[in-house]
Amino acid sequence: MKKIVFLITVVFLVSCKEDKASLESASIIQVPTSPVYANNGKTEVLIADYIAGDQIADSITVDKGIKALPWSRTDSVFSFEMMDGPAVSLMTLWTDGIRNDVPVFKSSSKVIRINYDKPAVDSKVQIKGEFTNWAPTDLQTDGANLYYDATVPSGKFQYLFIVDGEEEKLNGTEPFIVSNGMGGFNRVIDNSRKAFPAELSYGAITDNGFTFTTTGKLENVVVFYENQKIPATLEGITYHVTLPEKDFSDRISKTQLVRVFASDTNGRTNDLLVPVQNGKVVRDPSQLDRSDFHTQVLYFMMIDRFLDADPSNTKPVADPEILPKANYMGGDLAGVLKKINDGYFEDMGINTIWLSPITQNPETAYGLWPEPKTKFSGYHGYWPISNTAVDYRFGREQLMKEIIAAAHDRGMNVILDYVANHVHEEHPLYKEHPEWATNLYLPDSTLNTERWDDHRLTTWFDTFMPTLDFSQPEVVEKMTDSALYWVTNYDLDGFRHDATKHVPEAYWRTLTKKIRNNTDRPIYQIGETYGSYDLIRSYVSTGMLDAQFDFNMYDAAVSAFAKADNSYSNLAETLNKGLEYYGHHHLMGNISGNQDRARFISYASGDVRFDEDAKLAGWTRETQMSDSTAYDRLGMLQAFNMTIPGVPVIYYGDEYGSIGAGDPDNRKMMKFDNLTRRESQLRELVQELAQLRRNSMSLLYGTTQVITDANGMLVLRRAYFDEETYVYFNETPIMMNVADKNKRFRGSETTLINALETDSQIQVKARNFAIIQAKRKTDKNSN
Repeated sequence: MKKIVFLITVVFLVSCKEDKASLESASIIQVPTSPVYANNGKTEVLIADYIAGDQIADSITVDKGIKALPWSRTDSVFSFEMMDGPAVSLMTLWTDGIRNDVPVFKSSSKVIRINYDKPAVDSKVQIKGEFTNWAPTDLQTDGANLYYDATVPSGKFQYLFIVDGEEEKLNGTEPFIVSNGMGGFNRVIDNSRKAFPAELSYGAITDNGFTFTTTGKLENVVVFYENQKIPATLEGITYHVTLPEKDFSDRISKTQLVRVFASDTNGRTNDLLVPVQNGKVVRDPSQLDRSDFHTQVLYFMMIDRFLDADPSNTKPVADPEILPKANYMGGDLAGVLKKINDGYFEDMGINTIWLSPITQNPETAYGLWPEPKTKFSGYHGYWPISNTAVDYRFGREQLMKEIIAAAHDRGMNVILDYVANHVHEEHPLYKEHPEWATNLYLPDSTLNTERWDDHRLTTWFDTFMPTLDFSQPEVVEKMTDSALYWVTNYDLDGFRHDATKHVPEAYWRTLTKKIRNNTDRPIYQIGETYGSYDLIRSYVSTGMLDAQFDFNMYDAAVSAFAKADNSYSNLAETLNKGLEYYGHHHLMGNISGNQDRARFISYASGDVRFDEDAKLAGWTRETQMSDSTAYDRLGMLQAFNMTIPGVPVIYYGDEYGSIGAGDPDNRKMMKFDNLTRRESQLRELVQELAQLRRNSMSLLYGTTQVITDANGMLVLRRAYFDEETYVYFNETPIMMNVADKNKRFRGSETTLINALETDSQIQVKARNFAIIQAKRKTDKNSN
């Protein structure tokens, strides 16, 4: 052991000597440098993702295990290949002698052959799955057998075969399948780790830094302080990090971040994230503010369905063919402002509100639903005929500015839903430049509508909504300028971007660069993408978006909590896979519901069946509430979202349990008063959970462990230095020991355990099957 310590110490001493001069200046990159996920072959890095504006990289150096390919200062792309070496490494972009470090992660992917074990005869057999972005893909043949070679990283990945255009229907008895969360099943390919890497844990906060520990020998450790590598020294299993004195006066955030990445012979470990202010580790959540995006609790409201505070602008489309619940109902910006001033969001623990699109939409009806035959209006805001004008049915420009000012006065962010992918056919842009849109018809003369996967960059959402052709530079410039307008003319704090995967990366890179060059505040950008983990992650980087909504996590949560199948194994697998893909301290959105899906609570109550067309149900019937235990199950989902890494997102009405099938039934008018007893209890629970999250460093920045997912229980542990939180979910009443006290509590849907304190400072709350235990360690130096 002494020999190992000596060798590692030498490495860090050399590193410290090498970095001493360069660390006198802070990195020029003011947002965390996103990891480069290396390919098995050549990997290309776009320099502009990290260094924008007029600055250029003077040189680029790489750490051990990376082979740099020829590059010059005039090259916009840096290429390298991974060699034998650690799973975690780094590359350094040098600008005027200042180092700007970027983590590099070695690929864990491998090729696994999937055989189609049935005679193909004359049928056309395809495969679609997470590794094809759910796009149907032809199988290959060796003359006798059909197969597909899937490239997958570590983990489990779902797929289905398609025969003559029809997805196979699995009955649940086949081997290697998993619930898809919507009443059906998918096949599973398993590339799980055979051995797990060591785990990192927070140690102790010191006067000038902190310590962290490891459960095993590490082959490489990289500590970043605001995008610059700093040394760590090893004593036994404890690493000591001393924060150098640096001038961060030019930073747009008062909080700096320390990130720790490491690997051993089994691959990447978990990572650590430490917020720092004035050279000291942050201990108390009250030190953080709304610009520290890990502290966000986000709330989405569809403005037309939230609150009508100004009846003068309530103007439904005068067309008898519109089903009433698909017409304007009168919600407006005045209603949003009223609830801000009433303290509704503050009381709920919300510190970020997400507004649905507010740009002008057409005044007439469009589309057609066959049964009952009906048209619909643009009440939702996603049919823009202007990209900068506020829809008069919601209010005026000044009212929007008042909303932002009032929210900021109360310590809240405001982010705006922005539509870039498409415009309405009445939009002047389309009328003047029809050639700026993609083709409505494909070369085979079929309609290019709702081709979400196989033609995702060109497909139209409907025949009256032209998709813009971002392969044309002038379209990129025009639409990014329109988006920029909202953060330069309004003090907005970010965007929710509609239909992210249908817009090419060039748009996102151009927009992000313009935002950073034209604003002086943190801007949070979160996207909407259904699809594979690789596709979702491809848009999340320093040069593009901060996050996306984690629909894969939501699907797994629906299956675990709404279906009540007494198994949490798939949910735990999905949680761990998300941490592996997006990082253990990501900013992905964990949703309670979605405007394009039936309400979670209506699945949980059985009033919307998993095996039915929820959208058809949304048009043809009024959903009821037939099983009140669904409120408990929604409470479980909310507790899960509030206690895992990422940003919890409440879909309006989910704080009390608004019911509904698919669109438009899931977009009922918001209720604030006259709630039932169960609705009031749920809202109180969500309020308590949001406040708990925002006041817990372990829930905001802690490590995450799945203690167990067996026997109908899910137990999670979050820990940050001297604070740890345990979260328990169970399907049936259980008996549980709390710490070492001779106290036993029974948790079930019918039992509420009030907060209590014991000699060891244990706080316990139980409600709706979820027991949350937050324990402050009595020894601040303990591990």
